[in-house]
Amino acid sequence: MNPYLGVLQGNPRKSRFREVVNIYLYDTVNGGKRRSGSEGGMNNEYDPLAAIYDRYWAREYHAAALPVVKKLLLSQLRSGASVLDICCGTGRFTAAVRDAGFRVAGIDASQEMLAYARRNAPDVEFTWTDVRSFSLKARFDAAYSVFESLNHVPDMGELSAAFGRIRKHLKRGAPFLFDLNREEAFLAQWNETNAIVDEEYVCVTRSEYDEEQRRAACDVTVFGREKKNWKRSDFTLRQTCHEIGAVQDALSQSGFGDIALYDASDLGMDEDTGYARTFFLAAAK
Repeated sequence: MNPYLGVLQGNPRKSRFREVVNIYLYDTVNGGKRRSGSEGGMNNEYDPLAAIYDRYWAREYHAAALPVVKKLLLSQLRSGASVLDICCGTGRFTAAVRDAGFRVAGIDASQEMLAYARRNAPDVEFTWTDVRSFSLKARFDAAYSVFESLNHVPDMGELSAAFGRIRKHLKRGAPFLFDLNREEAFLAQWNETNAIVDEEYVCVTRSEYDEEQRRAACDVTVFGREKKNWKRSDFTLRQTCHEIGAVQDALSQSGFGDIALYDASDLGMDEDTGYARTFFLAAAK
């Protein structure tokens, strides 16, 4: 599932939508400044999206993915075990794992997303850091990363670095679960234009997948209401389609074994949330 696919919420005011989108189209044609998603080595591309992400995106996916995480990962753990949520976003999934009886910590590269996470799960420790270089003073009984977050890591070298950091934070034998979009998902879902519209926000997304480079980009324009005015933000979210064999090799080289792959549809996820999605389950050696 492309996480940037929006839906029209409720019964939006059509005149407001046309007014704002006309501004968007005019400014896009005439050239607008689009925000970089990486500053100071941190992949903080989600900062300007945090409010809309927390309000609209991921809830359908989270509802479908939680039974998968419980079945493949949490079922292996004792109650109260320590679990690391990697690329935790606004913390709603973190809170669900905590509510299932586990001690959870979360990391994310977006300070704005973490601000929401601390409100959604105030008793959880969240750390602003990058998955490719993080260092915590703890080792965990398990770790997971959901909503194809690791597709945001741009290449296999950096993904290997992320796996290495994750391994250093796991106890021997600890399970690690994550999911990635396969190329069929990018081909089917990353060449679209969509929108979210409500009283406070208008969000327009335009995505494109480059088959040769195996990279996807989603240009996002958000208008947020501030009293009588609309504030505009432009930014780009990017993902890379990692080859499954290369991912398995990187896991092995980073100190993981017992690697198993699961198709999301075989785990009960529906066509919208599970199409061409692979879950990887490995154990720290």
